[in-house]
Amino acid sequence: MPAVLFVGLLIIAGARVSSAQQAVDNAVAAAARAASIARSPDAAQQAGTRVARERLDREGLTCHTSSVSVDASQIAVGRAGQVRASLTCHVALSDLALPVPGGTDTITSTFTSPTDPYRGIP
Repeated sequence: MPAVLFVGLLIIAGARVSSAQQAVDNAVAAAARAASIARSPDAAQQAGTRVARERLDREGLTCHTSSVSVDASQIAVGRAGQVRASLTCHVALSDLALPVPGGTDTITSTFTSPTDPYRGIP
């Protein structure tokens, strides 16, 4: 019986970690899409960071530390390009309902979104 209980707990732990990974994936995809419609690299960085943090809050994932990186160097109105967003989130395993005191898990994800060359052209 203890072995069955242990296997069940492992399955639940895997599901919680997978759910956290999916939340980070969704947040970074939304960040890249938001940044890809900005008109300047600075605006793209701000939009991507804001959207990533909002999406993590909406998903209910609490990052003890996180970093959002948006590479918007190819943004130029009237030109096609790509925006690449990366997100790293350090989550306490206890926040994932895992009985590991003091343990953390680092979840990272990257997404690339094409820019619309016609955005902002009247």
